Amino acid sequence: MPRFARLRAAEVRDVRPGLARVTLSDGSEAYALTDLCGPVAAGDELLVNTSAMDLGLGTGGAHVVHTNLTSPFGGARGPGRVMKARYLAEQLPVEAFEEAADGAGTDRPAFVETAPDGADPREARPADIGLALPSLAGVRVVLCVLHSHALALAATVHGVSGEAPGYVMTDSGALPFVLSDLAAACLERGMIATAVSTGQAFGAPIEAVTVASGVAALAERDIQRVVVAPGLGHLGTASPLGFSALDLVGHAAVLDGLGAATALVARASSVDERLRHRGVSHHTRAMAALAPTRTVVPVPASSKLDPTAGDASWIDALGERAFRAEPIAVADALAGSGLSVRSMGRPLESDEQACLWLGAAAAWLAASA
Repeated sequence: MPRFARLRAAEVRDVRPGLARVTLSDGSEAYALTDLCGPVAAGDELLVNTSAMDLGLGTGGAHVVHTNLTSPFGGARGPGRVMKARYLAEQLPVEAFEEAADGAGTDRPAFVETAPDGADPREARPADIGLALPSLAGVRVVLCVLHSHALALAATVHGVSGEAPGYVMTDSGALPFVLSDLAAACLERGMIATAVSTGQAFGAPIEAVTVASGVAALAERDIQRVVVAPGLGHLGTASPLGFSALDLVGHAAVLDGLGAATALVARASSVDERLRHRGVSHHTRAMAALAPTRTVVPVPASSKLDPTAGDASWIDALGERAFRAEPIAVADALAGSGLSVRSMGRPLESDEQACLWLGAAAAWLAASA
């Protein structure tokens, strides 16, 4: 069951569209998704969800503002009809790429109904209904387990090529796009061209129902390099199937079927205290075993791999799916960008193996199709 507390806002800061951070009257921290709960001012009495913090878990080290009791929010009417966060009290309508009636999407492929000469097309039989699927040929997509890794990779590609990839956020992590300070910084500095929130996720500049549609939306905008990853807050267990980013395998299959070139970004670490994540994570190994055969795994062409992690034999087992690349120096690219990236509570540049494998994936994404 969720847990709640009634506390007052002592200080409101770091306000940007859709988000405000709040220091509460007991000294704890909270964040308010202001598109859902409305604006918050110092002195307001708030109902906050304390569940995760009470259990010693994440949510960025903060409670979540549920309702402003002092100034209840009546919401605002917008043009969209696609519901995100469906069936929760906070469900909200958005205008999704798939249903937009104007702009770039008017000529996108759709169902095509045919009928015999002289017949009413509305009476077409199932066999007469064709489907013109969009082609993603020429689009390169990397699929990344961790939000921080994905945006560091995008910033690295931008730094070496001058081309900003697009970011497609899945709904296997945090649903609100606005929670990510890193994504906001990448957008502001032009390190990602734009972003799409998909599935139940919401709040990015573009909304889409599916990841495949999100990539198609970017392709329509002539964005040919794409990073697909969850938002903040990856959920993982010791089970080979018990981690939230496993859905990337399904997304890879659909994108591969639409003609995109796809690559899995290996999650790796030289400093993670958990042995299952030392070297290449067991989650990445599970994903590679299940992914489409044309989905490659960028591998560092380097002698700096952790010899104790067993990565060399795993790479050999990948066979032709291993795309060997000289890694781009991720730490140098981040230093040049001025972007501060932390992953699993540590500065990303302090994790040599993470940077090596991300650098290989950045080299694949930056390469010509």
